[in-house]
Amino acid sequence: MKIAHFQLVITMANEDELRIKIEELEKKKSELIERIKQLNRRIRYKKYEQKALIPFLEQTREVQVIPFRKQKRALEFRISTAAYTPRMEKELLKELKKVDEQLDKVKEVERARRKQVYVEKDIQDGEAEIGTIEVQLRTIREELKKLYDELKGMRITARKQAAAEARAEEDLVALGDLALIEKE
Repeated sequence: MKIAHFQLVITMANEDELRIKIEELEKKKSELIERIKQLNRRIRYKKYEQKALIPFLEQTREVQVIPFRKQKRALEFRISTAAYTPRMEKELLKELKKVDEQLDKVKEVERARRKQVYVEKDIQDGEAEIGTIEVQLRTIREELKKLYDELKGMRITARKQAAAEARAEEDLVALGDLALIEKE
């Protein structure tokens, strides 16, 4: 009887340890699921942002920004490195001002193109993070399944032991009953 009670206490301790592990894994699992939800919302927003940029980028596909930048750098370099007469320098500054005005006109195009690159990168990063989280979730779910199965096995074993003990006690005959049996 004492041995069975001792085994029951050990089983309870193991069961409590398993429950604690299960609770920790369930908490981690819910945190990861919440992170996936956040990432999905962000990706959805970025895709809407990307769709909004597409028409503007289609209209301005032919606009070239790089030649204006090169031209501006070249003019600035010429002005800063060479000595010119005041008239020539004034002409170069006018030309530089024209290039700046042209650059101001295409700045929105440049911003939209840069934003498109950042939006695509954000979408890719989010999807990659979701992939790694899904792998983590898979391992957590497998571990949880093992722990739940182990817990179930412990409970079944405890029930079987309790039933066996109950039957054993029923099979025992009290001394008083033995005396009655012997008298008969």
